[in-house]
Amino acid sequence: MKFVPIRLKVIKPSPKRDFDIYLIEETKPVLLLGKNTPLEEDSPILEYNSNFIAYIPANQLASYKRYISNNIDDILNDSTLSKKNKMYALYVSMIDNLENLVKNQNLSLAKNVFKDVGRFVAHAINDAVAISIFMSFIRSDIHNLAVHMFNVGVYASMLAKKMFEDLSSQKLEEISKGFFLHDIGMLKIDKKILQKTAKYTKEEYEEIKKHPIYGVEIIKKDLKIHSPIVEKIILEHHERKDGSGYPFGKKEINQFAQICAMCDVFDAITSKREYKNELPKTTFDALKDNKDFFVSEFGRDMYEAFVTCFSLPNRR
Repeated sequence: MKFVPIRLKVIKPSPKRDFDIYLIEETKPVLLLGKNTPLEEDSPILEYNSNFIAYIPANQLASYKRYISNNIDDILNDSTLSKKNKMYALYVSMIDNLENLVKNQNLSLAKNVFKDVGRFVAHAINDAVAISIFMSFIRSDIHNLAVHMFNVGVYASMLAKKMFEDLSSQKLEEISKGFFLHDIGMLKIDKKILQKTAKYTKEEYEEIKKHPIYGVEIIKKDLKIHSPIVEKIILEHHERKDGSGYPFGKKEINQFAQICAMCDVFDAITSKREYKNELPKTTFDALKDNKDFFVSEFGRDMYEAFVTCFSLPNRR
C-alpha cells in the first residue's frame, strides 16, 4: 500500500472521516486513527505540534482533499492554527476544486473556484508572510491544466497587486477570477487533444488557439458573469503587441491580460512538460534567461515588478 503525507493539524474533531490516518515508524505504517474512529476534542492526537506530518493511503487522498474543501472556512478562521497550516489547507482546496472542474468538465463547479478565489484574496494576497508560505506549495514538477490555471492565477494576482497597489479587494477578486480561469475555454476542446502528451499537430493547434473565444462564451453564457475585465483577460492572454498572437492578432492588449500573458509564459518555462526532455528552468534562471523577451514584450516595469514578487519575507 502506498502512503502520502498530510498535515494532521487541519483535521478537526468529528465522529468519522472518509480516510485512515497513519504514522510511519521504522518504515512501517501504524494506524493512528481509523476512518470510523471518533476524534474527540480532548484527543491526545490534537496535541501534536502544528507541523506534524501524518500519512494516509494514497487511494484515500481524494477523500482527504474533499474533507479540506468542505471545511476550509472553519480551518481559515481557526485562531489556533498556524498560517502555514491555513495556507496549506487553502492550497489543497483551490487545487482540488480546479481539478474537479477540469476533470468533470461540469461548469457548475466553477462556483467553488470562485469562492476559493475570494478566500485567497481575503486570507493570502494581502499578507506578505501568508503569500510567501502559499507560494512554497506551488509545484512545477507536474503539469496539467488545473495546476497551470492555479499557478498562473497565483502569479498574476500577485503581480496585479504589486503593480496596482490601490486596487480594492473587491476589484482584485474580480480580476483574479479571470486569472485563475484564463484557460477555462480549454474545457470545450476535445479531451483527446487535451490529454495528449506529445506535441500538437497543426490542426490540433489551430483548435487549441480557439480556447480564448470558447472561454469568453463559457463566462458569459454558461456562468452568467458579465465582467469586461474578466472577458479581456480570457480573450487576450495569448495576444502579442506585434500582432503575432491569437485568436485575433490584436496589438492593443488589456493591461491585466498582459499580466496574465507574462505569468502564462513564465509558468510554461518553469513547469515540466512530458514532451520535453530538458528539465524546467528554476525561477531564477527563467527570469534571468528570458529577461530580454519579458522586457521587450511586456515592458521593464512589469518585468521588474514580477521579479519583486519572488522577494518574499521569511515564513513563520
